[in-house]
Amino acid sequence: MQDTELPPLPKSLKAQRTRQRILEAARAVFAERGFAKATAEEISTRAGVGYGTFYLYFTDKRQALHTILREIDDKLYQLGQVEGIPNRMGLGALAPIKVTISGFFDSFKNYVDVLKICHELSATDPDFKNQHDKVRARLVNKIKEHLLKGLELGNTRNIDPEIASIALAGLIETIAVDWFFNNHPWDREKVINTVAKLYYSAVIKA
Repeated sequence: MQDTELPPLPKSLKAQRTRQRILEAARAVFAERGFAKATAEEISTRAGVGYGTFYLYFTDKRQALHTILREIDDKLYQLGQVEGIPNRMGLGALAPIKVTISGFFDSFKNYVDVLKICHELSATDPDFKNQHDKVRARLVNKIKEHLLKGLELGNTRNIDPEIASIALAGLIETIAVDWFFNNHPWDREKVINTVAKLYYSAVIKA
């Protein structure tokens, strides 16, 4: 299946600001009404633009949602890309693991409204499932890179990096989904410490 084609970013600053207002309005309407009930007209009204203006930037509400999802991918799934922290889990330190996992959870929480819609649509819509699978693959591949670096440095357990990366990505994502989709009143530090220690004990040599 091909990816949904996204519109190019407008060249003028004014057009970029209008586009951003529409995306912010779309996110709010999707969260309040759900994707199925949301309309381009509602989004246009919320954004303070004419109905026809919406279609200058997006072909339909699906393209708008795909654009929102694509723009949050980098912020959510670049596990390990934390400023000031080496981009490798194989250094044998618990602190970098905690920092990167906490960053993932914080980003997931910030975008939980959109991510919840994406998860729901993935169950019935092959197009959104395809995008979700590709995004999740980025998380898996990032963890795999960390494990391969650890094997190279000699301080990661002798485990299959492909299988382990899928398992660890599943652990992190499952906790995030259960935590934020179900609004569990879990203590943030306790969650981060627990997941980080599980990750650490699973991959770092004693």
